[in-house]
Amino acid sequence: MNGNVSIDGSSIYGMTDVNNSDLVLSPDLESYRRLPIYDTEFGNVAMLMCYVLNPDGSPATGCTRSTLKNELDKMNELGFSKMNVGFEPEFFILKSMPSSPTDTTCKVDFGSYADINSTSDTTAHIRREMMYELERAGIIPLTSHHERAASQFEITFKYADSMRSCDNLVIYKLIAEHVTHKHGLCAIFEPKLFDGSNGSGCHTNISLAKDDRNIFASNGDLSDTAKCFMSGILKHAKAITSITNPKEDSYKRFVKGCEAPTSICWGYRNRSAMIRVPKASPEATRIEVRSPDSTMNPYLGIAALLRAGLDGISRKLRTPKPIHSDAGNDRSNIAKLPETLIDAKREFEKSALMCSLGKSVMA
Repeated sequence: MNGNVSIDGSSIYGMTDVNNSDLVLSPDLESYRRLPIYDTEFGNVAMLMCYVLNPDGSPATGCTRSTLKNELDKMNELGFSKMNVGFEPEFFILKSMPSSPTDTTCKVDFGSYADINSTSDTTAHIRREMMYELERAGIIPLTSHHERAASQFEITFKYADSMRSCDNLVIYKLIAEHVTHKHGLCAIFEPKLFDGSNGSGCHTNISLAKDDRNIFASNGDLSDTAKCFMSGILKHAKAITSITNPKEDSYKRFVKGCEAPTSICWGYRNRSAMIRVPKASPEATRIEVRSPDSTMNPYLGIAALLRAGLDGISRKLRTPKPIHSDAGNDRSNIAKLPETLIDAKREFEKSALMCSLGKSVMA
């Protein structure tokens, strides 16, 4: 037995037609992990991520895990051994979904950034429980803190190779939603819930390795490879946004003064730029793409960022000057991120590089 499981692909929206519906789930054995949070008296629970295949063994249209694997194979052919990815998902803990963007009655606290006042941050114990369950599921939690908006939080977890990190983000969201539901609350990862306050992003940290050596680092700065990779992402940013920010509300997050980027630029330690270069040790040198949010399919989002970055390396794209000021207030001629999902889709359709990626997941 090869472990494959037959499924009806026509029952999955957008996957395949009813007249060609036989598909196969092929488990990725390296993705196996226990999920003790789901254990009951009836037994224990484990999870395996799967590739979706056609009956002949070829990747099925719509399998975004296969799309990412294909991009990673191309990366390997260029001599890179690994793409490390670390996500920083922000989310709200609420009593219920807000009835409108001005509804604050669903909030559970009115704390502020890094608040440690127990009367302001009333969910610290819930986040500690989330971190405990993440660790039990094999995901190493790093930090937990209150974000700038009332009832908004962030829990970070250790970076991993790109495929595993995407798996971890999927499981992270399941655990967050399960724990909050147990407490009569809900964890909501939507990009923009409330007018006049910060939205929730999913800052995405990226570096490439050769033989487990971080090749983004060079003498305390970014290497030429890293700068070309970053330049590829900036070059294709408008088209990428339709993938990393797939909902209408994603574009309501891109407003000045709410710690979300509006301009296509980069800077050292600059949180107003689309790409920030954090101060870090050589082994931790990376770029942080700040535009994505957690409604993206992580496999497809990382595939798009990787494809754009490799295009930058292959073409040795010139890196624009870093922005040191607040990019949101910059009056120079810096290109802007799309303002609506329709605008982003138009940019996607104009991009031969991204359209060819889209063909692997769209019927």
